[in-house]
Amino acid sequence: MDGIRAFVKMYPTSSFVPFASFCFYSAFREYGWQFFRRVIAPHPVKTARAFLRTRAIDASRDMIPVSGPWSGGARSIVGVGFCLKPLDPPCPSGHANHDCHYLKHLVLPESPHIPPACRNCLIREFGTLTLKTGSAFYIMTSAQDILFDVFDPSLREGRFGFGLFLLCRYSLRPFAVGMLAAGIQGAMFPFAEGDCRDYKTWLQADVGIKSEQTTILDSTRAGMRVMLSSAVRETACEVRFEKEGNVFFSG
Repeated sequence: MDGIRAFVKMYPTSSFVPFASFCFYSAFREYGWQFFRRVIAPHPVKTARAFLRTRAIDASRDMIPVSGPWSGGARSIVGVGFCLKPLDPPCPSGHANHDCHYLKHLVLPESPHIPPACRNCLIREFGTLTLKTGSAFYIMTSAQDILFDVFDPSLREGRFGFGLFLLCRYSLRPFAVGMLAAGIQGAMFPFAEGDCRDYKTWLQADVGIKSEQTTILDSTRAGMRVMLSSAVRETACEVRFEKEGNVFFSG
C-alpha cells in the first residue's frame, strides 16, 4: 500500500486518475498481457524508469516533447491515428486499417492524382512530408498493433529511435510510457475534437468502432509541418514508400 500511495503522489489528480484507470483496465486485456510479456518482464528497469519519467509530461499542452528532439531518417517514424481518415467522401482505403491509397501510389518528385477524399486528408499531407524526410510512416490502429509494430521492434533491435505521433489526449501518458521504455525520443501531438475521452470510447476505437473523424488544431498542423519540413532531404532520385507489414518505409 505504501508503494501505491507513493506512486499516486507523483501525479496531479487530474492526470493520474485517467492514467491509472487506463493501466488498470488494460491489465485484464490481451494488450496488457502482451505489454507485460514484451516490455515489462524483459525490461523491468527501463519500464519503471519510463513510468517515473511520465511525471514530467504535461498532457495539457498542444505539443508534448518526449525524452529528446526528433530527427528524420531511417530510424525515425511518424505515426497518425486512423481516425484522421475522411468519412465524407469516405477514405478509398477503408477506415480502421493501416492502409493509404494515395501513399501507396506516391512517387516523389512527382505525385499521383489526388482523389476527392484525399485532398484535405491530413494523413496524405503528413505522409507526403514524411517520405521527403526518409522516415517511416505508420497509420495507427490498435494498441496491440502499435506494440508489435513500433515498441517491441524498437526494444529488440533498435528499429526506431525517433518518433512523431498524433493521437488522442486520453492515450498520451500511456503512449509516452511505451516510447520511453522503447528508447524513442520525439514528440506527441494530441487531437482536438472527435477523439476518445475515456476508456470505453478508447476501447471501441481500439477495435475499429469509431464513427467520428478526429481533427487537430491549426497550431498542431503548423507545428507538425515545421518539424517535418526541417528534416526534408534533397534527392534527385525517385522515392516511394514500400509497405513492410503495417509500416510504410521510404525507399
